[in-house]
Amino acid sequence: MNRAATPAPIPPASAAAIPAKRFSIPPAEAAEVFGEALRRGLPANGLLVVADIRLQRLLVVEAAGVVCEYAMSSSKYGTGNKVGSNQTPLGWHRVSERIGGDQIHGRSFTSRRPDPVVLDPADWRSDGGRDYVLTRILWLTGLEPGVNAGGTVDSHERCIYIHGTNQEHLLGQPASHGCIRLSNRDVMELYDVAEGREVYCLIR
Repeated sequence: MNRAATPAPIPPASAAAIPAKRFSIPPAEAAEVFGEALRRGLPANGLLVVADIRLQRLLVVEAAGVVCEYAMSSSKYGTGNKVGSNQTPLGWHRVSERIGGDQIHGRSFTSRRPDPVVLDPADWRSDGGRDYVLTRILWLTGLEPGVNAGGTVDSHERCIYIHGTNQEHLLGQPASHGCIRLSNRDVMELYDVAEGREVYCLIR
């Protein structure tokens, strides 16, 4: 049930999070993609988020290696960069806006503004009905002109986010309308890990 009151306490650690030393990409590959992020302008103390479409996993990488990994959902319509496609865009992005850091878990957003709805954790695995943007928003801007920046392929204009969802039971499979979905606990954790750091995102 949708509620406007304070929700129940957040549940323990998300089952979507992957324990350390069980990451989906080996250290050498993590170092390679982080090196590419540095060449593209990421500061050495920055953070790289790798959203792997095939694996439906989101990995968080810093200079020392992979920090954590989460189950995610990309678009159920596949990959593509065109406006109106509802597909998940590929390529290099950066996090240009961070929204919701002062909001309670389960807060719903409409056009990036917090609205009165707060979903209780019991409602984070909803079938059917409204597809909510919950808890936190990391808004992506494309870094590759003609691929995901500018014209009819602009990820920022398409409002491509990393955000929490009320369909956590679908994580690990394509299910969104273009954005990258995480569990509400995981998007809060990612938001906090990224605090004060430049963040790039490679969707591949």
